[in-house]
Amino acid sequence: MKRILVVHTGGGLGDVLLSTPVLDALRGAWPEAEIDFLARSGTAPVLEGNPAVHCLLRMPQAAPTPGGLPSWVARLRRRRYEAGLVLWSRTPLAWMLFLAGIPVRVGQDSRIGYSWLYTHRVRVRSEHGDTSTHWSEILLDYVRALGVEPEKFGPPRPRFMVPDQARARAEELLRELPPGDGPVVGLHSTKGLPLEPGRWPVDVFAGWAGSLHRDLKARLILTGGPDEVGLVGSVARLAGVETLNLAGRTDLATLAAVASRCEVFVCPDSGPMHLAAAMGVPTVGVYALDEDFPRRWAPLAPSRRILRPEQRSCPAGCRKATCPDFHCYRAVLPEQVVEAVAELLGTRLRQTPDNPPQS
Repeated sequence: MKRILVVHTGGGLGDVLLSTPVLDALRGAWPEAEIDFLARSGTAPVLEGNPAVHCLLRMPQAAPTPGGLPSWVARLRRRRYEAGLVLWSRTPLAWMLFLAGIPVRVGQDSRIGYSWLYTHRVRVRSEHGDTSTHWSEILLDYVRALGVEPEKFGPPRPRFMVPDQARARAEELLRELPPGDGPVVGLHSTKGLPLEPGRWPVDVFAGWAGSLHRDLKARLILTGGPDEVGLVGSVARLAGVETLNLAGRTDLATLAAVASRCEVFVCPDSGPMHLAAAMGVPTVGVYALDEDFPRRWAPLAPSRRILRPEQRSCPAGCRKATCPDFHCYRAVLPEQVVEAVAELLGTRLRQTPDNPPQS
């Protein structure tokens, strides 16, 4: 094939980041092909600078509007793609590829409204009872539908490219690190959700931060997005220890550069967790919510620890969008976080009055 289009306009930053192994598999199968990627504007930065992407296309929303569909069809038709893979299907996207005349169209099965528009239909395992296969492997089924064996090109590993200016900006920010000789630990204490005041358990994350500093002498970097400055500020204040609070001060590339300088990165299951893992940083992933699937969404870091409470008190049908207080995170104890970080650091817990030696 000479020209391939990959479409992924759904989900968040982590979802798109976990689709980059698809690009590597396509590049391995067709080294000379031009591979374009169509992403939503909000998640497209994940693909910037990716060497497997010939042209990065941006769509403002998850699917073309009825009025905008003809222009997108014309745009894709001009490119004369030989194959198109839709990794997060929606009816307008299926029609877009069909009307653009792309001869090989790969997309999700089991959808009465649009699956018949695809020439190659993929049975999405997670919709049929599979809770253990990693999402990156599920996405690679779209490549397998074309007869490609992605295993030939190595295990799936998300890829994110950090430009030099982002690394320089990170180095500038890291000059503000608290002094000391302890390990540098990143703590992303949010999950990227729009929340009313009082819903997020900031005291829980503050407890983790305080224990990491006390027990490991960790020099803590707190991260968060522009909409999370208040939450992260509360974590920093309640922790009662010196931290470097970078909430709202980094773009995606700078966050990746900062994470790459951490010895361990701690984060609830979210885009920043996958970003840190993609940078090769030992990662602690926290999966407290009842609807979390740690095996499906585990960070693909060289070394990792998964924290999942054995006892969860979430009521049936609880969802993060409607959870009143996220009390499930209270089941992840500070000592568990410290232990996971210490294991990844390969160090012993420093003995303090609050952490006596075990007999």
